[in-house]
Amino acid sequence: MCSEFIVVTHSYAPDCSDKFEGLQTIRADREEFQNLLQHLGDYKAIVLHGLFYPWQESVLRAVPNHVKVAWVFWGGDIYGRKDIAANYLSTSSQWLQRKQDIKRLIKGKKELSRFEIPYELLQRIDYCLTDIPEDFAFVKKYFNSDIKELWYNYYSVEETIGELVNAEHDGDNILLGNSSSLECNHIDGMRQLKKFKLGSSKIVVPLSYGESWIRKAILKKGRRMFGDRFMPLISFIPRPEYNRIIQSCSVVVMPHYRPQAFGNILTALWLGSRVYLSNRNPLLPFFKRIGTVIFSFEDDLSPDNQTSLSPLSVDQMEQNRKIIASIYGRDAMHKKNLEIVNVLNS
Repeated sequence: MCSEFIVVTHSYAPDCSDKFEGLQTIRADREEFQNLLQHLGDYKAIVLHGLFYPWQESVLRAVPNHVKVAWVFWGGDIYGRKDIAANYLSTSSQWLQRKQDIKRLIKGKKELSRFEIPYELLQRIDYCLTDIPEDFAFVKKYFNSDIKELWYNYYSVEETIGELVNAEHDGDNILLGNSSSLECNHIDGMRQLKKFKLGSSKIVVPLSYGESWIRKAILKKGRRMFGDRFMPLISFIPRPEYNRIIQSCSVVVMPHYRPQAFGNILTALWLGSRVYLSNRNPLLPFFKRIGTVIFSFEDDLSPDNQTSLSPLSVDQMEQNRKIIASIYGRDAMHKKNLEIVNVLNS
């Protein structure tokens, strides 16, 4: 049973076994997955990508103590847990949720529930893979365990930025949020932007993934507040095209209270956009700590601040690029990924 690498996928995921030597793909809905659970002791380590699915719970219950368990921190798998999820919603977002709950109650619909790994199984995880120490500090406290940290990020800056690696912002639009999720706290962002004289600027709002009822609510609110200046992105867009849309934005507003939209933020900082994050978002102290030029949604995005809707200066953009490249450049990330392999293989 023991291949060099095994990837467990869902029934709808593509089989990538033929693309990598020594890789075997097993689907979680097949009998072979049950066979795998009985042979987990044959492996040195298991890496879980997020903690969203029942089959991941099955792995945690079956894995022997001598096998290392690493978990790629996704964000929603912890910040979205029922006991703490409301902490990351602004008052406006909580009100949207209450209205939706009332509508479901009136229509006799059951409350939507999401799967969660039982809390006691979180103690079985040995390593948290994340590039944000502030995230790890929260995880360690929430788990109340001796979990260890390993540095990991999905894409290098070269992969994230692509063909725009030598470009910079070229428009005066404003990007707000990154999905049709309540955690974006869209209404707070829209209310603050409504205070400005926006001129020809468009309010670009990505809504291509998330919950449909939230998308509908944000579309209604945005069109009422900004008319034809409101530019929602409803369909999925290829990364190069999406990056060019970010390039058209000199300002990026992310009112999230929890870490999210990391790729959007890196891209915007690289292109010289002025980025605003909430004081309650652990990403704001993270980016400030590493030395990037970034701003507070609550403190700095104000009509009284004459530079609120201005892009970064060339010097500020170059400062951000130097810092981002040193951490998220291809070579730097390759070294950190090798460290993960060495630790888990030891």
